[in-house]
Amino acid sequence: MKKIKEIVFTLFSPDQIREMSALKVIVPDTYDEDGYPISGGLADQHLGVIDPGLKCKTCGGTIKTCPGHFGHIELVRPVVHPGFAKIIHDLLNISCSSCGKIIGKGKTKPKKCPYCGAEQKEVTFIKPTTYYEGERKLLPNEIRERLEKIPTKDLEKIGIKIRPEWMVLTVLLVPPVNVRPSIILETGQRSEDDLTHKLVDIIRINQRLGENIDAGAPQLIIEDLWELLQYHVATYFDNELSGLPAAKHRSGRPLKTLIQRLKGKEGRFRYNLSGKRVNFSARTVISPDPYLGINHLGVPEEIAKELTIPLHVTLWNVNAVKRFIKEQPEKINYVIRPDGRRKKITELNKEEIVKEIDEGYTVERQLLDGDLVIFNRQPSLHRISMMAHEVRVMPGKTFRFNVADCPPYNADFDGDEMNVHVPQTEEAQSESEILMKVQN
Repeated sequence: MKKIKEIVFTLFSPDQIREMSALKVIVPDTYDEDGYPISGGLADQHLGVIDPGLKCKTCGGTIKTCPGHFGHIELVRPVVHPGFAKIIHDLLNISCSSCGKIIGKGKTKPKKCPYCGAEQKEVTFIKPTTYYEGERKLLPNEIRERLEKIPTKDLEKIGIKIRPEWMVLTVLLVPPVNVRPSIILETGQRSEDDLTHKLVDIIRINQRLGENIDAGAPQLIIEDLWELLQYHVATYFDNELSGLPAAKHRSGRPLKTLIQRLKGKEGRFRYNLSGKRVNFSARTVISPDPYLGINHLGVPEEIAKELTIPLHVTLWNVNAVKRFIKEQPEKINYVIRPDGRRKKITELNKEEIVKEIDEGYTVERQLLDGDLVIFNRQPSLHRISMMAHEVRVMPGKTFRFNVADCPPYNADFDGDEMNVHVPQTEEAQSESEILMKVQN
């Protein structure tokens, strides 16, 4: 058994990005008229596949087996990574503008470099990514050159383990297609993911910038396009930067870019990783019923019809299952064959299914009286917040249980909602019976 000692979050160097990339993306488009991925575009098959029937050109996998592969965009001119803009500012202010050595204490530096004698000026930072040295605006390539000069030994002394020039991007990593899949609308049109929209903008402006530089356009036009490229890259990482207008759809809805996917209540961490939706569960309002035992739970018919318990057909129960199908076919939602194919039972095929059922089949039946379910009230603060109850299927729309069960759940009947979970295996059912019944 290994123990993790530490996790280090770092930056990819431009060379690492090129090395891990499966494709240099050069076309600011995704699919052609026939709905086929354009070669060299943002849906190129080297980046993975999301369409059934296509094969990935990097690993040869299909939609089910291909994990997706990164691509990259070569930026014509460097741009500042908005996530590191503050650190870049601090580094510029404590390093010598000429020899690159760290000369500042805290965030200020002397007027003259003690190593090379060069005059030093204060660098001011305007959010999100603009830097001025005195009156003069510093361009990203100048910033990158200055950061390149800082010796690695000096950086280690102040606790920075990566090369700071990587914070000024020259190569942009393009996420795989399955991170930003396109969807087909009811009209048959393809709708691209927000990240893809943003990447299209970046490639377009990047190309225009390159063309203008090659054509020898005036410096003013080049700087305008460069500024625009910086804007698109900044909003690609974070579309809520102060001092920048948010990138929007035609409809006026702001795009959800990388940071927005991760942070906040609807982000990956809180919504998808900390909180999960599960199958075989139901939720509704609770109400009291003093006529039920402390182990009983009144479950609405509507819920009982929807939630299922798998009956695995074995040598011992095959006849009982057949009898159950004959007597109560309406209580069975599906019959699953050993090969995984599902069948719904109707009056017409009932006899045929009874004949064909054998060991290895699974019958998904509805909840019945006496089944065990786990009942839970949030917030689940201690283990008694979840207990096992026996089902009593009842008319109505609420979960009902004996008033004596309120204290462990801290429940009252002023509109509280509770959840029920149906254990799916025989082991889980017997465990909940032995360990989780109210009296235990």
